Amino acid sequence: MSNIKLFFLVFIMSSNFILSQDMENKLANEKSLYLKQHATNPVNWYPWGNQALDSAKNSDKLLLISVGYSSCHWCHVMEEESFTDNDVAQVMNSNFVNIKVDREERPDLDEIYMKALVLMTGSGGWPMNIIALPDGTPIWGGTYVPKTQWIQVLNQVSGFYKTRKPDVLEYANSVREGVKKEALVKPSPRNETYSTELQIELAEKAFKYSDKINGGIGNGQKFPLPSMLNFFLRFSNEYSNQDMKDFVYTTLMKISRGGINDRIDGGFHRYTVDNTWHIPHFEKMLYDNAQLLSIYSNAFKVFKDERFKSELYNIHRFLESKMTGEDNLIYSSISADTNYKDGTKSEGDFYVWEAEELKKILKDDFKWVSEYYNINQTGYWENDRYVFYQTISDKEYCEKQGVNLTQFNKKLNRVNSLLKIEREKRVHPIIDSKIIFSWNALTIRGLVDSYKTTKDPVFLNKALLINNSLSKKMIDKNIIQHTSSSAAEVLFFEDYSYYIDALIGLYEITFDQKYLQFADELVVFSNEKFKEESGFYRFSTNQENLFADSLINLQDGVTPSANSVMNFNLFRLGHFNGNKNYLSQSKTMINNVSEVIKERVTDHLLWLNNSHNYSQKFYEIAISGKNALVKANELMEKYLPNTITAASDTETNFYLLKDRYFEDETYIYVCVDNTCKFPVTSVTEALGLMKD
Repeated sequence: MSNIKLFFLVFIMSSNFILSQDMENKLANEKSLYLKQHATNPVNWYPWGNQALDSAKNSDKLLLISVGYSSCHWCHVMEEESFTDNDVAQVMNSNFVNIKVDREERPDLDEIYMKALVLMTGSGGWPMNIIALPDGTPIWGGTYVPKTQWIQVLNQVSGFYKTRKPDVLEYANSVREGVKKEALVKPSPRNETYSTELQIELAEKAFKYSDKINGGIGNGQKFPLPSMLNFFLRFSNEYSNQDMKDFVYTTLMKISRGGINDRIDGGFHRYTVDNTWHIPHFEKMLYDNAQLLSIYSNAFKVFKDERFKSELYNIHRFLESKMTGEDNLIYSSISADTNYKDGTKSEGDFYVWEAEELKKILKDDFKWVSEYYNINQTGYWENDRYVFYQTISDKEYCEKQGVNLTQFNKKLNRVNSLLKIEREKRVHPIIDSKIIFSWNALTIRGLVDSYKTTKDPVFLNKALLINNSLSKKMIDKNIIQHTSSSAAEVLFFEDYSYYIDALIGLYEITFDQKYLQFADELVVFSNEKFKEESGFYRFSTNQENLFADSLINLQDGVTPSANSVMNFNLFRLGHFNGNKNYLSQSKTMINNVSEVIKERVTDHLLWLNNSHNYSQKFYEIAISGKNALVKANELMEKYLPNTITAASDTETNFYLLKDRYFEDETYIYVCVDNTCKFPVTSVTEALGLMKD
């Protein structure tokens, strides 16, 4: 390692802390809530764009790029400490061209600079602060930095750029090449078969990181990670692995009982700062709740635990009461902080309780509520405040108290309703009413899965309302507007990938072929706009202002990779429509990602899930006849991740249903690659054919 690389590595590691708020600057006219929250900072913020980039190049000033989002607690802590401070602003304005980025508006900037940050420091987070050359190439990165040290960082990096510019340029080039290398996926020289032995090896490798006691991954902060849970749910069923099955159940039950779950309003917080799901980071994000709809739906099919079904209704209630706009689209997030009129802020105030407060509200009910929700040392957070935290099952609690479970649930609902009324009197945290297209698409998928499980029209109707509004307000001739606060100057692949999946989902519960037709149209458009020679898809269009123009994301994290979702889209549409090109493209993608999966399996668990579609039998179920929709609805209650279902109660030329309609009987065809077994007339018989 050269001396310059060693210097910057040591400097970054020593100055970076893990983990943000007045003159009006250039953010005043922005639509993003997060950018507007910084519009009165003394820092001369620019939005990302040519004006800022040209200014840096013309003045040969370094860029300071600060990335965050409105519900990020530490983003606002750093703002209050540093960005509202005149001394800090003087240093920043004198030596840098300062750019504020809403990561939800510009996920491409967030993605590429996060890759650089992780490359430089080994970890990431928000606020993400990057110091970069005038062309945008990073030379320093960090997250939250206290004021005094922040000033030191600014002065040292600025001084270093002025006095040792060649060394800085050398280091910047190494970062640029590192990020490019990260995005480079070489085509696999051989055909990966994903044998049973390899599947078991990779699953067991991923399972080593699981917390068997508390659920989730690792022993630190806990995130729900739906892609991970969906994988282990499928694998444990296909391979009869009880340990993995128990792990999924434990994780979902711990999440449901933990402080990460808002027991009063419904909905889940983003993550917990501990390893027992107790103390949340209190922001609520749409993408988490959308995906948790899906995993709790699938889990109920497998475990038949009513607690899991109840969470579907709790999330739906939360989305309806707190997150839905007049146009039926869903807002992006709710802040962790409560903002008071005197200018102060406090994290979590809206959600936590003091014991004396609860005694006054609950009166005679306080004793049993305090035992159930642990208003004691177990549920204690800080400053005499508690986070509701359930440590035993409802059944165990009722047995211990000698009460009937049904009666207890009525009491609990009454108490929770009373607490909700009292909590609504508090100052509410800020809701970011920005509409993010891709997250609304994820929500449609979650609602689709919830409808499959419950058959409750409330989920179907909500999904249809969201889809209708997305179609009318955010799609114009296949051009998708990523957010309601930004024009469609850059197209983002995740909007297309997630939405195609949502459209397939809408077909799965309505069997209206218009959804598959539009999904197919968007695949063609995506192949024109995003597809690379490798078979994978670029993160976005219009990457010329990025310091590396090869941005491709394959990792499944808190949200799935748009590429892994598209892989499954192509696979299903190929089978639905008999499109061999889609099937070939899907196979190429899963083949070329195989070495990446082997190297970092926990970062690619939807990919690994998809690989089972090739190593195990995948069934096409075609139901045709007057009672086709009734039988299809019965079938969708089953957990069948290795199937697609096409159904019609009229004669049709649809690929899987052509020439299979008879007036006198409704038949179910169980097929593999459109080669079908003898048709049967009951769902039970069809399920039996898939066990042969």
